Parts: sequence; C-alpha cells; structure tokens
Amino acid sequence: MRKISVVLLVAALVIIGLTGYGLTKNGGLTAAPWKTEQPVSNLSAVAPDTDGSLVAIGSSKQEILRIASDGSLRLRIPNRGDGSGNRSDFTEAAAAPDGQIAALRTVLDPYGLYVTDEQIVLYDGSGRREKVLYERPGDGKSLRIGQIKGLQVQGGELSFFEANSDRVTLRRVRLDGSPPEKAFSFQLPPDRYLSEVTGTQPGQIYYTTKRGSIFRVGEDGTSTLLYPLDTMERTRKNFPELLTVDASGKLLFVDRLLNSVMSMAPGDPSSLKTVVDEAMLEQDAPGLDSYEIMDARKAADGGLAVALNDRLLRLNAMMGAAGIVSQTTYESSAIRGRWLLWIGLSAGALLLAFAARHAYVHLFRRRFPLFLKQLAVIVPVIVVCMILLSNFIYDSFSSRMESQMQSELSLLARNGQHLIDGDALDRLRSPEDYGNADYQAIKSRMNFLFEGEDAKDRKGLYSTLYKVEDGQLYIVMDDDDGVNMFKPFEKSEENEEVLTQGVVRNGQWEDADGKWLYAIGPVYDSAGKIVGIYETGRDMSVLERENQKIYRNIIENIVIITSVLLAVIAALNFLLLTSIRKLRRSVMDMAGGNWDAEVKIRSRDEVGDLGEQFNRMARYIRQYIADITSFSEASYRFVPQQFFRALGKKGILDVRLGDQVQQNMTVLVANLRDFRQLSRTLTPKENFNFMNSFLKRFGPIVRKEDGLISKYSGAGFMSLFPGHPEAAIRAAVAIRQELTAYNEHRQRSGFATVDIGIAMHKGPLMMGIIGEEMRWESNVISDDVQRTTLLEQITDTLGASILVTKDFFGQLRDPERYGHRSLGRIRPDGMEEAVELIDVFEGDPEPLRKAKERTKALFERGLELCQEGRFFDARETFVEVLKMNRQDKAAKLYFFLCDEYFQKGTSAGWNGTLAV
Repeated sequence: MRKISVVLLVAALVIIGLTGYGLTKNGGLTAAPWKTEQPVSNLSAVAPDTDGSLVAIGSSKQEILRIASDGSLRLRIPNRGDGSGNRSDFTEAAAAPDGQIAALRTVLDPYGLYVTDEQIVLYDGSGRREKVLYERPGDGKSLRIGQIKGLQVQGGELSFFEANSDRVTLRRVRLDGSPPEKAFSFQLPPDRYLSEVTGTQPGQIYYTTKRGSIFRVGEDGTSTLLYPLDTMERTRKNFPELLTVDASGKLLFVDRLLNSVMSMAPGDPSSLKTVVDEAMLEQDAPGLDSYEIMDARKAADGGLAVALNDRLLRLNAMMGAAGIVSQTTYESSAIRGRWLLWIGLSAGALLLAFAARHAYVHLFRRRFPLFLKQLAVIVPVIVVCMILLSNFIYDSFSSRMESQMQSELSLLARNGQHLIDGDALDRLRSPEDYGNADYQAIKSRMNFLFEGEDAKDRKGLYSTLYKVEDGQLYIVMDDDDGVNMFKPFEKSEENEEVLTQGVVRNGQWEDADGKWLYAIGPVYDSAGKIVGIYETGRDMSVLERENQKIYRNIIENIVIITSVLLAVIAALNFLLLTSIRKLRRSVMDMAGGNWDAEVKIRSRDEVGDLGEQFNRMARYIRQYIADITSFSEASYRFVPQQFFRALGKKGILDVRLGDQVQQNMTVLVANLRDFRQLSRTLTPKENFNFMNSFLKRFGPIVRKEDGLISKYSGAGFMSLFPGHPEAAIRAAVAIRQELTAYNEHRQRSGFATVDIGIAMHKGPLMMGIIGEEMRWESNVISDDVQRTTLLEQITDTLGASILVTKDFFGQLRDPERYGHRSLGRIRPDGMEEAVELIDVFEGDPEPLRKAKERTKALFERGLELCQEGRFFDARETFVEVLKMNRQDKAAKLYFFLCDEYFQKGTSAGWNGTLAV
C-alpha cells in the first residue's frame, strides 16, 4: 500500500510539473482552454514582417505578440525577465528571418525607475528559446529608457545605435551570434539632446532631438537640420516622434501635436504631408476612448501598420483600412495544445488528490503512533488557518499601505504649488526650451523633493509636470526619458477639477508603460493663476514587489509563530498522551509475553479507569495463561509440535478430525534387542523406569535433527524426518554413539548392556488425525513404515546396527563420509520384493567398526561372486572375512548360503537374493 501511494504521488508530481511547465512556458495559465480569442491591450510598438504578420509589444511592455494577417495569434512571448527579479520592459521589437524576433529588453532597478541593464534578445520561431546578442550595463542615470535605440533587421544582420552623452555609435551583429562590430559613429551638435535615431547606412541616418528637430547625418558625421523648416506654417510644438525610414527613403514620423502620421522626403519641405490623421482613425475604428498613436511602421507592401492603445490597424498602400485587430484568435493547434495541457494538469491534480487521500487513509489504517496521527490532523489544519490568516493580514496591510501611499502622494502633489515656480513654467513655450535655465531650475526643484543628495533615493516615485495653454494640457517634464516635451495630454474629470477648482485628486491608471498610482495638484504663477498640474506617483508593479517583500516577511513571521504553536501543541499532546503511552507499553509488554506487566497511571480520568481495568484484566489473563500453558505443555508431551507443523497447524487447538497431509519423509525405526528377555527379569515399575530412562537418552537426539517421534512401541520408537535424509542418518549415528556411553553407564551401575537395531527408508506417507468424536489420535499410514519396521527386525540377523535401503543411501549429499558396506539384495520375511540394503557401521563400537572397515572390500567381493553364481569362490571369500572378523553375522549368513548352493545348487530363477 505504501509503495502504491509513493508511485501515485510521484506520478502526480511529474504530470503536474510537466504540464505546469508547459502552461507557464506557453502562457496557458492566463487563458482558459475554451477561450479562442485574446484581446490586445496597452500596445506600445508594432513591427511589420515580410510575410504580412505583425510583431507587437503589448500588456504594458510585458509581452511580444506575432499576429498573422488573418488576425490569428501565432506566437506569444511573455517577458520572463533577466532572472534578477527586477522589472524589465520590452521597449523595441523587430521581425527577423525564419520567424525569429529581435527585442530590446530594458531592465530597471528594484523600484522600476532607473535603467540597470539593456539586452538585445533574439527569440526563435517558437518563442521558447532566447539568445542574448548584445548587452549594455545601465549608466544609473537613464530613466526607464536606456541608451540602445533603433533596432533594425536586414537579412541576417541586426543594426542598432548606442548613444552616449554626445556621441552615437552604429553597431551591427549577426543573428548567428557573432560578436558585434562598430559600423559608424558621429558626434552630436552642441545643446542637442538625442531622442530617437534610425537608419542603417552612413548618409542615411536620421535622428530626432528633445527640442523637436530632425537631423540627417552625413557620411562624414556632420548633422544637417531637416525639420522644422522656417517656411513651415506650424508652431514649434509640432514634435516628431517614432521616426523611421521607409523603403523609398522617405521619413515617416508621428506629429505628436496633431496625433498624425507624417511623411517627408529628406530636404524637400514641400513633400511634407499627412499620411494618417486622427479623423481617419476615428473613421476606421469608431467608438474608441483614445486614438493616441503608439507606433506607426511601413509594411513591405507599401501599407502602414498603426498601433493604438488597444487596436492594431492595417492600412493598404492607398491608406485605406485593410483590417483592424482588437482581439487575436488562437490557432487550432495552440487551442488543442492548451486543452491537452489543461487536461494533463487536471488529471495530475486529481491523481495528486487521490494519492494524498490514499496515503492519508493508509496512514490512519496503519499501526502508527497516536501522537503522530494527531499531528497529521492538527498540522494541516493549523497550516491552512495560518495561510488564510497571513493572506488576510497581507490584504489588510496592502490596502492600508496603498491608502497610505495615496495620502502621501496627495500631500506631495499639494506641495507642488510651493515647489514649482509657476512663472518659470509659464515661460516654457515650446520643445525648443528643453534644457534652458527655466527648465533646469524646475527640474532641479522637482528632483530635490525626492532625491535629496542621493539620485537613487526616490524608491520608485516619479513626477510629471503639465502646462496648461489655450485650454490644452501638455507634458513639460516627466521621469521617463521616452516622453518628450510638450506632448499633448488628454483631459479628464480629475485634471479638469484640479484646473478649475484647485483641488488635489488621486487614483490609478494603466497604460502602455504599466500600472500607476498617482496624485495631481495645481501649480500657480505669481498672480495666483493655475498654469499647470503637478503629478507624482508610483509604479504599481514596484508597489506590488514591495508588497511581496512584506508578504514574505509576514509569511516568515507566520512560519515562526506556526512552528512555535505546533511545538507547544506537540508538547502538550505528548504530555497528555503519556498515560496512553504507559498503557500501550504495558499492553505491548504483555503481548510480548511479559504476563507480569502492570501499568501505573495517576491521572483520574478515562485513561486512569482504563489503566485500573487493564491491571485487573492482566491478573485474570495471567491465571488463564498459566492454565493454558500447563495444558499446552501437557499436550505437547502427547503430540509433538513437529506433527502440528507438518499438518500446517499452529497447535492442538487448530487440529480437526480428518486433518491429513501427504509428504515424502524419512522413516527411522529403532528398537531395543532382546527386550522381552530383559523385561522378564524386571518388575513392572522397573520396566517402566527402564523404558523411560532409555527413551530419555535418545529422544532429544531425534528432536535435535528436526525429527519427530511418531510412536513408541515397547523400548523402541518410530520417528519421522521431513527434511533432508542427511538429518536422519546423523540422528542414527548419534543414537549408536550415545548407546556406547549408555552401556558404559549401565556397566558401572551393575546392569547388563543393551543393543539397538535401527532401520531407515524414505518414501511417501500420510500423516493425519484418526478416531471418533471423543477420541483422537495422530497416525502415520504408509507401506514404507511397514517396510522399515521389517528391516529393523533383521538388523540383528545381519549383524547391522544401522540398516538402510540403497535408495535412501543414494539420496545423501556425501554418503562416503559414513562407514558402510553393501549387503546385497535381501528379501525379509513378510516382504514380497527384495531390496538392496546397506550396512552403516559408522556408529558401531570402535573394534567392530574397524573390523568391518578392514573386511569391507573382501566382503563386497564375496557378495559379487555369490551373485554371479561362483559359490565356491564366494564361500572361500567369506571364510577369509570370518577369519578376520568372527563376529560378522552377515558373512556367516552368506557363507552358509554359498556352501548350501555349492553343495545342492540353486532353485530355478534364483537371482542372487538372500531370503531372511
């Protein structure tokens, strides 16, 4: 049972591990298998592929999607981070050959603000394998956007730019992982702050600055202003973003003021035109909350791919609507795979539950300490309760922490009116003012509020300054290097209240950059007019990580408290179960045979009553066992235990009339020779004393060799050996040797010596219980028992102390270790068939044994001559034997037989058998 539980548990864990890993790797845990569509949300970038599919960055920069031309989701790559545990964002992505995707992964500090590392990662067509092509450590100053920019793939080569404070370097790296090489480098003009850069060849490199300008870099590294031009009838707030170069060499960018996609041939002001404006977007995708263009890229067919917050728009070469993707459809293979994974996970969970139940039930059914069984029940209950308690504490604490954070943010937002110089803010008119004296003064005051002397002491807090101008809100400063100056910001009820009522408002939002907790307050100029809004907030993912740290601390404290509580409960249970353990030990002692066991329990409760009754019961059991033991010991004297074991019974109480078993056993019959003559000289009491004394000497020898004495007959017995014949022959030799010591004792006591005849044979026999209801008896039924008895009767005639059949002797493992000689074929009186007999003289007295050993070869030679019919030669041979051993009765018997056959001849059909 325990092995089954272990196997089931291991199988469940393997299934859950494999399916859980598959679901996690494929994002299956976030999508039910019956859902065939997934909405796109919080898009930040899009990159068309040559096959018509789109590569998009979504879910607040936390995943990359490959969407086919029919809207089906081919691939989803979740942001698994760099293993540091810090927040990381996908900031750029580019389609590569063979379905690969190159992405820029920006790793931030633990508070989600400063860039600590930038990695260019290449994903294979399945999205499961990633390879880092290039890595750059953060400078500790960049905010959310690093120094690597402009990822572009051409063929098997990836181009990108690496920017420093005043120099930009173009690097190329092969997708096969070869080391990156420096292709080009150029110097930035003074007071030009790089925003974006694109291009792959010198002379065709373009970049934008924080002041809203577009420059072209010549092959010599010089920068030429392309945008804005003096002839333009536009304000300086027309800020270009998301700059790219299409296949024809035209510049494509988003005019952030107009929220339009613009196209312009470099150096040709008249070519500037609107490709897509907000009105066209409203016509193609009506009813959206926001039409802010997050990204716009030219497709290979001349069309345009536009990313809104929760829409992907495909435009054809004529800029007509070619398709809108708001929800992606999973491919059938992905749905089938997710179904299989979920079914596997469910099966594993059911198997785990079954294995746990099986193990639990098996545990309580097993013979197991009550103390541990109690712990097996108490520990899970306490652990579950503590987990629920920790979650309750965490939820309460996190809610309070969020509420406290909102209060702190509101206080900081309210202080913005004292922190920000409203007159200086009012003097900032366009992106051209980026980095001037007013800008730097305001920036310094904003940073001072959070940083003090340490630039990294913000702990995730950010600040944003908005300017209100002509009823429109513009972002002037932001703690994100990717947000440009004078970016239009959509009005809401909260900021309208701030502008009109001068109140402080707080809340949460989620956009393409993540989830945010924020508070906004008014900024006044010297005249008391509201000229802007000051916002401060915190990244919710950072707050979640902070909460996770708190949760871990709560868990650690709960674990400590739980451990102490469990230890106290375990100690109390241990003490309370002391009386039960005492009672158990006494019961176990009694079960182990210690009938004198008693228990001393001082507690006056149910366990104390049990202890008192146990002692009373123990006294009755001791008396009962004493009676039963006496009876059993008496019964063992009448029926040996080996007999019960042979029948497959434990004892006499298990025996039933008719119980029987058939086995091959060795039968040993031993009898005292001339007992009748001896018994006539003794009184009845002396007869019984002699027989008991005689049998007492030889019975233990039989039992020592695992034999059982089946019956006694006069001063003899019949014993059975269920094991190997070797045990029987050892017992017979030991009996003969013990007889020598017994006779020496009788001689010293003045009694005549006695002799024993032993015969052995092995064969099938029936052992069982016979009789009637009121009188039973064990008995052995076998022809071999009668045969062995007849053989014992001729031992004296043949002069053999141990007489065995040749069949029995041949079954010995090492027959040559016992002194023996062949007696030929003999048919005892009462037997129909002759048997080949062996005289084992190993246990004979020393003189007789040596005499038989000396004449063995001569005796067996005479036996061969007799059986060959050469009676004269045989007779002479036995004469020689008798000359050497006059006590050899077998030699005398064969001598007279050969002499008679030599004188008178043999009967017809004689085969050399000696009749005795």
